[in-house]
Amino acid sequence: MKTLEDLTGYDKAAIIFDILGDSLALNMFKDIPEPEFYELRNHAKNLRNDVPTSVKKEVLEDYYFKMLSGEKYKEESTSENMFEFLEVLDDEQLYALLSPEKPRVIALALEQLDNEKRMTFLSKVDTEKQNKIVIATGELNDIPLEAIIFTAKELKKKTAFLPESVQFSRGGGRSVSDMLGKMPEDEAMQYLDQMKINNPDLLTEVKKYFLLFDDIMNMPEDLAATFWGDPDIDLEVMAKSLKEFEAETVEKIQGYLPGKKQAMFTPHEGALSKREIDEAKGAIKNILQGKIDSGDINIEDVLASPEIEEEEGAEN
Repeated sequence: MKTLEDLTGYDKAAIIFDILGDSLALNMFKDIPEPEFYELRNHAKNLRNDVPTSVKKEVLEDYYFKMLSGEKYKEESTSENMFEFLEVLDDEQLYALLSPEKPRVIALALEQLDNEKRMTFLSKVDTEKQNKIVIATGELNDIPLEAIIFTAKELKKKTAFLPESVQFSRGGGRSVSDMLGKMPEDEAMQYLDQMKINNPDLLTEVKKYFLLFDDIMNMPEDLAATFWGDPDIDLEVMAKSLKEFEAETVEKIQGYLPGKKQAMFTPHEGALSKREIDEAKGAIKNILQGKIDSGDINIEDVLASPEIEEEEGAEN
């Protein structure tokens, strides 16, 4: 086994390379030409079993002492939270910064962030790289402090080249829902039917935000009683929205109204155009959507099957 005195400078560089691993070594030895980098890696493998752990530790401590004593690092301050610069990056900027890095560097950076940002980043990379990052996260405890400091400073420098944060929309279920909400319901239904066949995942996402008038008519009774009894609902608009429904259904909805409003409610008589009916339905849906947006009502509760139907289904 070799002692510290037996090691050449090249041996020591190889030992440091082996301790740090490819990803961190690539950053710390970035000035080395690529062919020499791979030669150093091969030499590190050859030395791996010939040098005791105690000697490797001495080599690493000596290297960090010299590195951190150099003028380059004396001029750079280190805050208590070395990675605080990551916290101000949006998801797009964070991906642009970290995606080119090796899994171990990514794992170290993500470990400094909250779980929501971490999972958003991971959702954007392929499964193989995800697995490598997760495994690397479990092995972060063997990275020396000095290497962590170096990595933080190198990443911070790279943030200067990131594009500025901008606000824009990438579409998705909410955007599609907003579009459908501007259409007559029969047209919106055609799009929903197409999604059901061609893109079920998009349909699921859209239904988190988009309601049909039929959804309102079929909401659970306890929620229906609360909603239809709301003072914001105009009785005339309500009557127009129910114009196409059977008398029995209209009477059921009327029964949700407080006593005085029940007496005042009159089903709409006479002809109405499709546009007038659609506008009335839209006004009712807007009231419900406002309550969903404010958190007063949960859309999942609106779409839940009435208990009586669940019981009948269980019996069948």
